[in-house]
Amino acid sequence: MITEKPVKGKKLQWPRWGIRGKILLPYLALSIVALGVLSAFALRNMSSVGRIAINNTISLGESAVNESVRALEDSGRRLIRMSAQLTAKDIEIFLFNNPGSGIPQFQENSEFQKYAIQSVGQTGTTMIYGKDGLIYFNADKSFIGTSLWGFTSSSDLLAILTSGINGEAAGYYDARDADGNIRSRYMCCVPIKDTDFSVAASTFIDEFSRPADETESKITASVSSVTNYIDRQMQLSQWTFIIIILGMVIIVVTMVSFFAGTITRSIRALAMGSWIIAQGQLDYRIKLETGDEIQQLAEQFNMMAATLKESYSNLEQKVEERTKQERQRAEQLRTINEISRKISSIIDLDELLPYVVNILRETFGYYNVNIFLLQPDSADVILKALCISGYQAVIPSAVPLEIGPDSLVGWVAKTGEPMMVNDVSREPMYRVVEELRDTRSELAAAVKMGDKVLGVLDIESDQVDAFNEFDLFTAQTLADQLAVAIDNARLYEETGKMAVVEERNRMAREIHDTLAQGFAGIILQLEAAEQASGEHAIDDPVYRHINRAKSLARENLNEARRSVWNLRTQSVEEVNLPEALNQEIMKFNKSSDIRAHYTVEGEKRELPGEISTGMLRICQESLANIRKHSQATEVNITLSFERGLVKVTVQDNGKGFNPVVLGRKREGKSSGFGLISMQERTRNLGGTFEIQSEEGQGTLITVSIPFH
Repeated sequence: MITEKPVKGKKLQWPRWGIRGKILLPYLALSIVALGVLSAFALRNMSSVGRIAINNTISLGESAVNESVRALEDSGRRLIRMSAQLTAKDIEIFLFNNPGSGIPQFQENSEFQKYAIQSVGQTGTTMIYGKDGLIYFNADKSFIGTSLWGFTSSSDLLAILTSGINGEAAGYYDARDADGNIRSRYMCCVPIKDTDFSVAASTFIDEFSRPADETESKITASVSSVTNYIDRQMQLSQWTFIIIILGMVIIVVTMVSFFAGTITRSIRALAMGSWIIAQGQLDYRIKLETGDEIQQLAEQFNMMAATLKESYSNLEQKVEERTKQERQRAEQLRTINEISRKISSIIDLDELLPYVVNILRETFGYYNVNIFLLQPDSADVILKALCISGYQAVIPSAVPLEIGPDSLVGWVAKTGEPMMVNDVSREPMYRVVEELRDTRSELAAAVKMGDKVLGVLDIESDQVDAFNEFDLFTAQTLADQLAVAIDNARLYEETGKMAVVEERNRMAREIHDTLAQGFAGIILQLEAAEQASGEHAIDDPVYRHINRAKSLARENLNEARRSVWNLRTQSVEEVNLPEALNQEIMKFNKSSDIRAHYTVEGEKRELPGEISTGMLRICQESLANIRKHSQATEVNITLSFERGLVKVTVQDNGKGFNPVVLGRKREGKSSGFGLISMQERTRNLGGTFEIQSEEGQGTLITVSIPFH
């Protein structure tokens, strides 16, 4: 049943050829062709099955004959081998019962010849030959005394006989029979125990397979009978199949004719309804009650019309929203480009990171933006900058936060993969922070250079489902650009440090080449003047002035050398602190009779350059004091790495001293200048300096410096 309404526009034109005819003719043609092809394949397959059955039957008969031949030949080989073994055993027993006899006696002994020459199969015999290559017993007496090489010219036979001298051997070779035909013989050679002789047994191998000929004749007759039966059954099956195919063709034609009319009526109704809907009348509905798929199709048409009407009403609104989103994304891309240019122009991290978090929050309206950086020598994470709802705060770079690997930021820092959580209440890795209690969504992207993670860019929103894939792309893009900026800032800092080191080395060379050498020249000149003036009294004014000038020159030379020594830092610039200390101690052992022992404890960490340099200088000063003043025979140096702390202990077994006298004047000179210098270095690095010493008990110096 069809509900019709007036339709404006072009009238629906029905085709000249009705759909019933178009369905009927192709189905009839298809059915006939299909049945014809199926019949052809079926008949062909039946013929093929018959031929296969016949071929299999023939093949089975041939296989049975071949298997019989192989089995009989295998039995023949075992029989030949058994004959050789039994003959060798009989001769062995005979020789045991007749000791002392030789070959001539055995050749004359008829009983021994019965053991030595036995029949094998129908035409074969055994023979005996020795390791010297001579034949001693043979059914053909003309071969007795003949060498193996004169016995035959067959290389296969010679190979079997030669191998049988030292052990059991067997194989095939070609030989002529009594009729002059070349046939295959099988030979087995078995050595006679405790003698230099071997037994050879051989015969034509086909003697054992002759019973299979009768079996082959019977199988051939059986195969012929089976083949005739299969041919008759094939012809009967083909005629039966042809009759069935013709009946199926008649049934198919009848059924297609009946169902074609039923289908076309429903299709006409569908065509009419589709045409009406296509004219824009989306309120039109098709009513069909056929109870089959065509009724379902009509219902789908009705649902499609309703959906089209609803979609059409919302299309303009969606287009407008999509246009707005695209404009917003274009604005975000423009902002990313602007931020990228500014990021690349800022070198100082303390200026760069606050700028980034503030501009991100203001541009995209985020609730909170954080930047975390990883310590290069540990897994600690440091919050470097944050911006919460317009309030900008910078956390000092030396403040690490307890962020475990099971937290959201910790997971991103560990794996280097981004994470987007649009509802933090459902994320087990989210850690609630009281100051950020309004956070509802969080997006974290790894700041990494290549495969190395430098930190994490963390963005939070106070709205659920605030982030999408484009926000993730934006965050990851900015994180990658931030990684480049951080790497550039670090390279800039390292370049500055290298420039400082180079300048210090240049100043050290200048002092060494000018002041130090100048003072050394003055001392030499004063000593020469003293020697040229001859002997003078101690209270002679000239002598006192020369002596005082030499003293001042030596003091200033020592100061110049100390300045050179303090300026040069190449040991820790070129290698790390543990290796630099090891090199210093190796030089100390070579230049001193005191034995120095060096130990490193804890996990080695990368230290800042100023800490490594200070530690090295303190150890150098300690070793210099031990060499000059301690009168020690042994010193132990220990470098310990603890969490956030590096410690050096230097202990000797020397004469010791009273630490109370440090800094006092002794004989016009200040005492303990080296220890005071070590204390000042430690204090400048923010560490602690401890000294324990008693006269006659040695000295222990402990230096502890924190680092991050």
